[in-house]
Amino acid sequence: MTVALLVALATTQPALAAGNLTLPFANPNPRITSWMDHHYPDRQSDGVMIRFDGATGYAYDGHRGIDYAVPSNTPVVAADDGTIIYSEWSDSGGWGVVMDHAYDRTAYFHNNQLFVYPGQHVSRGQLIALSGTTGNSTGPHVHFEVRDLMTPWHSVDPYGWTGPGPDPWRWDMGNLWANGTPVPFLLPLAFPGGARWNFWYGNDGPPPPVSWHLRDGGHGLAGFAAQWDQDPGMGAPRTQATSGSAAVPGPGSHTLHLRVFDRAGTSVDITYLYLYDVDPPTSALNVDPALGSALNLHWSGHDQLSGVKDAAFEVGAGGLAFRPWFTQRADQPLAGKTLGAVRFFGDAGTTYQFRLTVRDAARNAAPPVVLNESVPAGAGPAPSAADRAILGPLPAQPDGAPSVLGVRQEHPAATGALLLDADASLHALGQDHVTPAVAPTSLAPAVDVVSLASGPLRLLTDGTTWDSAGAAGPRFAVPTPVRLLAASDGTVIAVDAAGAIAGSGTSVAAALPAGTTVVDAALFPGTHSGLALDSSGAVHAFGGADAALAALPTMWTLPGQPAAMTLAGTAQAPAGILTDASGDWQAFGSMLLLPDASFAGPAFDAMTGLPVR
Repeated sequence: MTVALLVALATTQPALAAGNLTLPFANPNPRITSWMDHHYPDRQSDGVMIRFDGATGYAYDGHRGIDYAVPSNTPVVAADDGTIIYSEWSDSGGWGVVMDHAYDRTAYFHNNQLFVYPGQHVSRGQLIALSGTTGNSTGPHVHFEVRDLMTPWHSVDPYGWTGPGPDPWRWDMGNLWANGTPVPFLLPLAFPGGARWNFWYGNDGPPPPVSWHLRDGGHGLAGFAAQWDQDPGMGAPRTQATSGSAAVPGPGSHTLHLRVFDRAGTSVDITYLYLYDVDPPTSALNVDPALGSALNLHWSGHDQLSGVKDAAFEVGAGGLAFRPWFTQRADQPLAGKTLGAVRFFGDAGTTYQFRLTVRDAARNAAPPVVLNESVPAGAGPAPSAADRAILGPLPAQPDGAPSVLGVRQEHPAATGALLLDADASLHALGQDHVTPAVAPTSLAPAVDVVSLASGPLRLLTDGTTWDSAGAAGPRFAVPTPVRLLAASDGTVIAVDAAGAIAGSGTSVAAALPAGTTVVDAALFPGTHSGLALDSSGAVHAFGGADAALAALPTMWTLPGQPAAMTLAGTAQAPAGILTDASGDWQAFGSMLLLPDASFAGPAFDAMTGLPVR
């Protein structure tokens, strides 16, 4: 059925031979300084760059789009009719715009100013931005990117493929330009070798010399001038050769400027960034006072040049040797201080040794930090399989750990997550204090906790609720509660696994597929209506939120057990994230509507800000 659907969708698209795109500015013959790489355009350096005409080398390896050299504040216009889905700042792309069209998606980055907003419908040629050099940019230009709408993470080349043999990037859809291919001004290309571009050298040794060779862009070569960290300028003495080399000056961040001249009197400054860091980072590790089986470890790392890349934890118990336990990595390390926290669940009365090793992006390691901490003899039981499904992968427990209830819920917040133990005790992960909570009279295990204006309110498996002072709150007549929800007016709602939404007067039980249960639910802000997620991955509306179902993803597939849902916006314009126990997730609606605390887990594309797995 899936194959048939994809074929049907493909056949409904008109032939794109004539194309649907026009240039995003008025200049009909723009200079192109960087082409799309037809050899894995994913912003990752793999040593091969292939241009649309089959030219190979190492010029902006992994580039996902086309860089048009236009002056700052050039009007940038929509390449086709469409809907704005992103209009925001990103550190790599600067001020950027992304829009959906009928057959593809286009992106425009490094602008100085934006004039559109998400959800706005625009027409071909409508002003959307002024070009610039914001974000990760070495000069004024428009980074123009086209993506396949059916598989949006695949960039495609609007110039198609004119090289010999088949296109190395099989997702391309041919020439997408309307009214014929724009005639680009083909600048000469410089392909560097030796030291890798935009790659941190450090613990593995200094970078080798940079070498390069030039390729004619169509007007004949007239030499080059090379200089570190400064454009040599159009009047610089030229080396009459098609190749050259230079050693990286030393530790630090250095840009090689290659000004290449052609016989038409034109030159271009092609820049490559080389990074060399020999200084190790520093690190620190501490732990909250242990009140239960969960030890909350807080770590920090500092590296001023390449930034902290990963933090590796090892653990030993009772004097035994250290063993690998947990590694936390940063996709894009930033220079400065990095903070993190991690939980360890141990046996009551056992002393553990933790060893932290922090490395920077140049693979320099900080001196290991060792910390000892004991789980109190009277601590609660270790986490169960159910807890692992809720909290995600946990470290292997020491032999003999009982398989019973443990930590139940974690609630992210700007000041740190609130952790609820099965015994209804509360812990503040990421904070330097424990949240005081008097034990409830009921001995039933805790299920969930919400934060009210008066403080945290806990829900137990018998349907009772208790505040931090030990006073009883509302009681819900539900046999298997799974979630406690709090509306902005203070109303509290309990969600049962069988589909009852106690406290709202509604239910989703009739809509549950046979053999499924509710695993999570959430309210739209300021309302008593929301959505519930069942164990098959289906989403159900309650309290009059039926309009939201139309905006949910139609191909939400779950390789693991459905686990959680985050919700924002309104029923008419919903936004949220669906998550399963394996860590897979899918977003819907505008991510701008979600609070900051929602983004602790999901990852977002650094260029567009769009959600990726």
